[in-house]
Amino acid sequence: MQIPAPTLPWLSRPSALLTSPALKVDREAVLFSLKCLLAAILGLYVSLRIGLTRPFWVIGTVYLVSQPMSGATLSRGLFRLLGTVGGAVATVLLVPQFANAPVVLSVVLAAWMGLCLYLAMLDRTPRAYAFLLAGYTTSLIGFPAVMVPGEVFTIAITRVQEISIGILAATLVHGLLLPRRVSPRVRARVASILADAEHWTRDMRAGANETVLAADRSRVAADLLDLHTLSIHLPFDSVHGVAQMQILRAVHDRMLDVLMLSSVVDESLAQLRAQPAGTAAWPDVLRAELCRRQAELDAAHHDCRLLEEQLHAARPDWRRRVPVHLASKANGHVLHRDHRIALRSALGAFVGIVLSCALWIATAWSDGATAVSIIGTACVLFGTAEAPAGHVMRYLIGSTIGVVIGLFYALVIFPGLSDFVGLAMALAPALLVCGSFLARPPFIMAALGVVLTFPLIAGLGATNASNIVGALNSGAALFVGTAAALCSMSLLQTLDSNRSRARLQDVIRRDIARRAAGQVRNASDWTSRMVDRLALLAPRLRGHPDAARTLRTMFADMRAASALAELRVIGRTLKDRSSRECHALLMHRATAHLRAPTPRLVNAPLLESLENTRDAILAGNPPGTERVLALLSGLRRDLLAHED
Repeated sequence: MQIPAPTLPWLSRPSALLTSPALKVDREAVLFSLKCLLAAILGLYVSLRIGLTRPFWVIGTVYLVSQPMSGATLSRGLFRLLGTVGGAVATVLLVPQFANAPVVLSVVLAAWMGLCLYLAMLDRTPRAYAFLLAGYTTSLIGFPAVMVPGEVFTIAITRVQEISIGILAATLVHGLLLPRRVSPRVRARVASILADAEHWTRDMRAGANETVLAADRSRVAADLLDLHTLSIHLPFDSVHGVAQMQILRAVHDRMLDVLMLSSVVDESLAQLRAQPAGTAAWPDVLRAELCRRQAELDAAHHDCRLLEEQLHAARPDWRRRVPVHLASKANGHVLHRDHRIALRSALGAFVGIVLSCALWIATAWSDGATAVSIIGTACVLFGTAEAPAGHVMRYLIGSTIGVVIGLFYALVIFPGLSDFVGLAMALAPALLVCGSFLARPPFIMAALGVVLTFPLIAGLGATNASNIVGALNSGAALFVGTAAALCSMSLLQTLDSNRSRARLQDVIRRDIARRAAGQVRNASDWTSRMVDRLALLAPRLRGHPDAARTLRTMFADMRAASALAELRVIGRTLKDRSSRECHALLMHRATAHLRAPTPRLVNAPLLESLENTRDAILAGNPPGTERVLALLSGLRRDLLAHED
């Protein structure tokens, strides 16, 4: 028998290298950087041609707006333009009104920026960028205009022109030159989520352990949040974007069913394997309910695959091609919004900006306006993060590098330039490196620090004339402003991770109690919001020994609250007096149990109420007896989940 010769190593290695994921990331980063460079040079050329004196804002806008996906670049550009116009209008209205009262003007501008940050934190989608821009555009225009309030309108108009040119250049280049669409990434993400869900459903039926399943479910919850964020860009990606968004809402709603049904089946299997103590009727009802829930889970997986097919086709009439229950209006992702945390961050930014303004007014520092504008920008731009100091520190490191590069350009490179071609060639190396790092998430903040700083320090403008004194003053103002922002945000806008986790858990428990008490109107929105909270909570539980148990019991409490809410509605139809009395007592005890802080164990009176209610329902035999018994069995199962 002849054995085929193995492939020569020197032939196989290049092939493996060319198809490696690492090289693919590098290729995408290089392509992204090249497109950013072309957009920056195009924007710079247009701005110089029409006579703008501060074209470095155009370059900064290009790199702030540019995203690896063309649809994301277009949406981000639109949100930035809307935010910039809103911030410019607010500045033009506010600065002249309070120009003669610097302290009052500082308070008013800080209040506006705090309001913008508050709204951005409540939004939690890419649209929040518009609110952030409205806030820090006011900082960039308003504080430098304090000394020349009569020119605030001119400054605002010029800034809007510069940013508009940068946005148009970025969207044009990224949209036409080898565009990277959002749609393929969304489809790949959906395929991955569905495959993962099917995989852990098989693992669950095979008896996978609690820790693995809890991690799987929390990961799917986080994936659904990421998918929702991506879906915001779809209408900007293609003509089929609206239909794809509608399909994604339906996928999300059906995946919520998969998530909840999976947790039901998992808990039922666990309790049946353990043969829980009690009347023999409970396991019998639980087995019947388990069979029904398993069939529903399989149907939900099948529906998700049907919707995935429609997502690939992206037809406007997709509703006609799926079953009626999938074609109905989908709710989509409902986000958790914490007004208290948003208000805390906004107040922290307000206090930090006002204190910085007070120091500037007291010292009468000539470049204080620049420093304060940087403080305001940082407090708003990074204020949405739970611990923003790390982002500010990385930005400060990048800005330091940018100052060095800017001084090199101002003193060595720019004096020898005589035309635009030479200027473009001189800027290309620095911009290419910045763009490449901007495509790699760990380096985004540092890369932005470099690319937003060095053109300013270099004195990039119509003449590129070097001004070493002005460059050094600008550099000093930048360092002072960023360092002050770092201190302010560390003291006033940083939330301890333990407090953040406890806050989320308290909110989840409070809403579970509200659902159990029948105070929730829209059950679908409630479930979606709770899953979103679990997606936020899961990373904060990472590393804790009871993380899996905490997530499992929260799913159980959500199911118990939903069962109680449905039993409450059914209770109004009970005619038998004994059934009504037992039902009322059960509602009281179960609701009080879910209001109690965790960890908690089911007490004997509550179990007795469950037994009595079941017996009364069997004796009275009201309409829908099977459904009531299934709900009681499920409630008992979910209450006992804390006992394991």
